[in-house]
Amino acid sequence: MDGAVVALEVVILSLLNVAVVYLAAFTYRLNWTGVLTVMVFASVVTASVGQWLLSRWMTALPQQSVRAVVSEGAAVLIVALASSLAVLIVLVQRYNLPMALGVSLMSGVLSAAVRRVMA
Repeated sequence: MDGAVVALEVVILSLLNVAVVYLAAFTYRLNWTGVLTVMVFASVVTASVGQWLLSRWMTALPQQSVRAVVSEGAAVLIVALASSLAVLIVLVQRYNLPMALGVSLMSGVLSAAVRRVMA
């Protein structure tokens, strides 16, 4: 499996994650707890699919150089950062900045807790 394919799949997952948050915030006009719930659920699903993709990618790892793996990993991290910023921008448009930061922070903490319990 090519690292570019993994990066493309991560980009698609990130775009779907941002779209879900946008739908929850604007189309369905959920309050902050509803948006938080949607974000946690989307994050857990995205993390599960992402872990499956990465484990599938790791089987093909010995055939690639370390430099290629590091550069593709950096690309995935940049996509994750861009996705997080896009979600924050969506939340700032729906709420104010402190509330958006709070929802994002709580989403991260709750998502990590749920993933820890599921592991």
